[in-house]
Amino acid sequence: MASAQVTSYSRLPDRIEALVRGHDKAGPMQRPFYVDPAIFDIDLERIWRRWWLFAGPSCAIPEAGDWFTYQVGTDSLIFVRGEDGEVRGFHNTCRHRGSRICNKETGHGARFVCPYHAWSYGLDGGLLFNPQQEFGLDRATLSLHPVQVRDAAGLLFFSLADDPPDFESACREISRRLKPHGMDRARVAKAIDYVVDANWKLIFENNRECYHCPSAHKEYTRATYDVARDAANSGKRSTEDLDAIVAAANARFRALGLDEGDTSSSFTAEFYRTNRTPLMKGFTTQSLDGKAVAPLMGDLKERDAGTLRITVYPNFWQHASDDHAVATRLTPLSATRTAARVVWLVHEDAVEGRDYRLDRLLPLWQLTSEQDWELCKVNQLGVSSSHYRPGRYSRTREQNVVHFVEWYLKELASPTAGVRRHSAAE
Repeated sequence: MASAQVTSYSRLPDRIEALVRGHDKAGPMQRPFYVDPAIFDIDLERIWRRWWLFAGPSCAIPEAGDWFTYQVGTDSLIFVRGEDGEVRGFHNTCRHRGSRICNKETGHGARFVCPYHAWSYGLDGGLLFNPQQEFGLDRATLSLHPVQVRDAAGLLFFSLADDPPDFESACREISRRLKPHGMDRARVAKAIDYVVDANWKLIFENNRECYHCPSAHKEYTRATYDVARDAANSGKRSTEDLDAIVAAANARFRALGLDEGDTSSSFTAEFYRTNRTPLMKGFTTQSLDGKAVAPLMGDLKERDAGTLRITVYPNFWQHASDDHAVATRLTPLSATRTAARVVWLVHEDAVEGRDYRLDRLLPLWQLTSEQDWELCKVNQLGVSSSHYRPGRYSRTREQNVVHFVEWYLKELASPTAGVRRHSAAE
């Protein structure tokens, strides 16, 4: 149809709306939310094509003409650094007959050339020839379709929506706290891709609690206060111990010119968290033995800056120590499969073999991530059973899971979710 169209998914199918309304906040969601392809499709439309998503670190494309692609559902995106140094995002589809333009994950060039009919576009997405005589169209109407991009001190977020939710306060807060770590002046030391046999929500729920940490993450537990915090919240450990730890850590953080922290994992706002957490005594970084694994990053001048945790629904979390950072990006593949990319970053001048070794840089978060993927896999297998019935959340150790689930269900049922406007030119 040539006329403008408005497609609204503001009303959920009755069956799914009943599941949302019938959710018991005291426990997990019911089985269909983790296995039903119809709900997965609604997740894509109302969450993944509307909210802000983490694409990757800006340091992955340091020079003008550097680009990488990222696919969410059927939408392939190109992220490119322009001649002016800004990073922009475009839909990876030619404005002529729709061919995919970039068919590799990364690349470099002064322009984008469609492999089908060789239509060319500049780094700003503009068409590089005048189609007026042959096609009767104005060149300005045939630029690559843009996506909104925000650079939060080296972390690239984007939204597929025409009118996405507000991200400015999140971008400012993340940028303010992350800036000393110099993520925009980092380099990718290693990236590992996984396919996890679990629904994306199960994986995010797993990330939002450390109830499982004592039995599943012995390496991680030695470095951080999550288990001690949960024990204090459960009345199994004195809060005075943690208060003294936090006070001493905050004095050190202030002396380093950093934001203060605590041992909490509660959210800064509805859909994101920024929180600096002390490390266990004897640990200056998140490594197996607590000892430095790379040179200091960014503007940091001394060791032991704790770990700056950043979480953004629905697909990103990161831990940044003084000498490296580890970022995780989720991408939904189906109702029961999710892609996960884990990226390790170090100072831009650090040289592998001289300044860091992968066998010391990777293990803590590689082990922790792979332990989680296995937990999520077996969780998915159990939830897929016809006899699965939601249990009950811990009142002290799973409240962040409650927060995530309530956010998800609210967004799924939002009357503005899923509204996408298409112009006649599209």
